[in-house]
Amino acid sequence: MKNRQDRSKNNNNNNKNYKKKKQDDINFIDINANVSKSFTDLWQRYSPTAWSEMYNEYAKYTTRMTEIYQEYAKSSERMTELYKDLAMNADKMTQLYKETAESTEKMSKYWLNYISWMKPLSEKKEQKEKQE
Repeated sequence: MKNRQDRSKNNNNNNKNYKKKKQDDINFIDINANVSKSFTDLWQRYSPTAWSEMYNEYAKYTTRMTEIYQEYAKSSERMTELYKDLAMNADKMTQLYKETAESTEKMSKYWLNYISWMKPLSEKKEQKEKQE
């Protein structure tokens, strides 16, 4: 009976050792897989081909940015022209307002003189008396 118990303990220990060894092997494989994966990632990121691709992308980016800046310069020139036109139109409007003010003043004086000429005689007499 004791022999059986010893065998059972041995089997139990063997099973534990086997499971532990198996887990260690799995962990070792995982570590190797991670190292392999990280090395692959590192190579893909920093390989000459990757650098060449990054350089090409950067060249495309700078070309596009240059085009955008040129478009911006053209639109800025156009805006400058529009502002100049706006300033000229504002000057013209100012001149027209001045002319309108002058003609309004002339018309007002004319009508005031006309209305004062049209006053009834009695009012004119009263005004003359007040002035004396």
